[in-house]
Amino acid sequence: MNKKKEFIERLAALQAQEPELKRSKLDLIDQPDSEAGDAAHIKLTPFVYENIDNEHAGVGRVIMSKTDERHHFQNGDSMKKNFTEIECTAAAFKLKQPLTTDLGLQACDDTKSKDPVVVLPTSATVLDSLVDLYYLNKSIFNLETEALLHEKFSAIKDSSFSDAASGVKLSGYPFRHCVLPNFISNDNYINNLESVLHEISLRTKNNDLYKFLQSGDLTCSKHSAISKFRSLCENLKNFITHVTGIPLNNKMDLFCSQYKYTDVLLCHDDELEERRIAFIYYLVPSTWSASDGGTLDLFDSDEKIQPKNIVKSIVPTRNSFLFFEVSENSFHQVAEVLSESKTRLSLSGWFHGPPLTRQPHPLVDTLPPAVPFGSIEEEVFYAWFNPLYLAPEVQTDVRSRFEADSEIELTDFLQEDKYQALMAALQENNINWGLTGPANKRRYYLADKDNLPAVVSEFLRVMHSDAAFLVLSNLTGLKLHPLAPSSEEDEPSESSGECSTSERVIPCLSKISCPRCRSEVRKWQHGCYTLAYDTDAEIMDFALDVIMYVGSEKDWNFDNGGYTSYIAKGEDEELLSICPSGNSLALVYRDKDTMRFVKHLNHRVTKLPTSCFYEINTVYYE
Repeated sequence: MNKKKEFIERLAALQAQEPELKRSKLDLIDQPDSEAGDAAHIKLTPFVYENIDNEHAGVGRVIMSKTDERHHFQNGDSMKKNFTEIECTAAAFKLKQPLTTDLGLQACDDTKSKDPVVVLPTSATVLDSLVDLYYLNKSIFNLETEALLHEKFSAIKDSSFSDAASGVKLSGYPFRHCVLPNFISNDNYINNLESVLHEISLRTKNNDLYKFLQSGDLTCSKHSAISKFRSLCENLKNFITHVTGIPLNNKMDLFCSQYKYTDVLLCHDDELEERRIAFIYYLVPSTWSASDGGTLDLFDSDEKIQPKNIVKSIVPTRNSFLFFEVSENSFHQVAEVLSESKTRLSLSGWFHGPPLTRQPHPLVDTLPPAVPFGSIEEEVFYAWFNPLYLAPEVQTDVRSRFEADSEIELTDFLQEDKYQALMAALQENNINWGLTGPANKRRYYLADKDNLPAVVSEFLRVMHSDAAFLVLSNLTGLKLHPLAPSSEEDEPSESSGECSTSERVIPCLSKISCPRCRSEVRKWQHGCYTLAYDTDAEIMDFALDVIMYVGSEKDWNFDNGGYTSYIAKGEDEELLSICPSGNSLALVYRDKDTMRFVKHLNHRVTKLPTSCFYEINTVYYE
């Protein structure tokens, strides 16, 4: 038997016995060949299958007509019509499926080549794979690099590794991630893909967690440039499977995202359903730098699997492909874009696989205890509140409007001298402001109550006093004080009441009602926010939110962020939004399962005359 024919038959038999052999990598290089006429040779460098001796390795070549468009062979047209010749070893086509005799192999003699030859029937799968690999960086997508990365990925923990030959960077801290530089080797395709993505339809994504533009799912896009990228990702999935050892399935999500000035995606972990690998392909301008923002920030986590600090920031680089392992601690964010002229353009998505085991019980925050009201000196109380809001006829009008809308904003609520003194005290440098967290729930500055200026402490005393509880009852119609009329009464109750007011902090004697409250003194500046989340202990009860804004602009622009938004649990539509406004008291009554968040304060606030504001936030319970 002809030696070449014998080799092909032995190789085909081997393939039939081992259908699960791992695919090999092809190193594709343009090789013009005068003998082929108007054809381009793509040379396949030596490759070896796992479990196949070196004796069975070989070199082949594929000859494709330059004049044929890609869609010709996607349509399944005959090979003779589209290709002058296809020559390669059998092992070369082990890309997406095992090579068996079912593919219709023919052993052929070729006097012009010393390499064994296989003539294949039309196969879009095989040909697509060859063309896809032609677009990818050959210094990364080869057997040696893949084996090296697999070895490093499985062993890496808190260290990092950089491959000098390919430029690939792999790190295990704070969770495993990898950057593939110069991902695509065809500059014309990169530029074409970028142009296409700038033209496709995008929708605004804007809620507590993010603000940016995003396409629909592109996995079914019929545009050739996008479908080509999807095909590249499908080939890349096999590479990632081999590197990470994660058995990815055929499901993939793919989206285009544009981040412009002040756009952001706050801290989250990406863990959802069967997401196992998250990826991002950057098409940013080549001049993009850290000062433009938009970095991918990675967080470490604590023993409760909550994010702590940003420990690494990866600056987007044009034509780089980044992927990371999705897990319960893969906390990350896209930092706010600070450039007013550049767009952070990317393609991103997830590869899916077997779901991970999650925590059986999500962590629920514990709140500081709410306390019953205390007493306040009469002259101290009357020195603070605007007398307008103590007038019975005004209280009746406010209550009527509040009962209809469950919210109201009372402007100029404090007397001007007290407001100015309060603002000056909050701006003092001797207040101990601590940054709250974790970042997947909140980020703002909280004052240490044990180290407050006297005027701030006095205001808190006023807000916690029996007099303030009674005034708020009259303004809202809520039963926050035993002397407040109930909803069925027009006059105050003659009952002796459930709570004594003779002491500063009074234990509640009633088994039915015990009005109480808790307060925080907060500072808001660029980068601060809170997020709505299901385990927020605040949504477990009906409550009255009372927000006293200090030091903010009177005419606040929504585009700055910083507004407080209320939404129903499980819904995206906002029920109510409140903008900060100096010397205004916002009252909002919320039901159980009503969630709230403070929208991320973006870079625009740094351009305001005062780049921060304060809030004394008190929550009252009936």
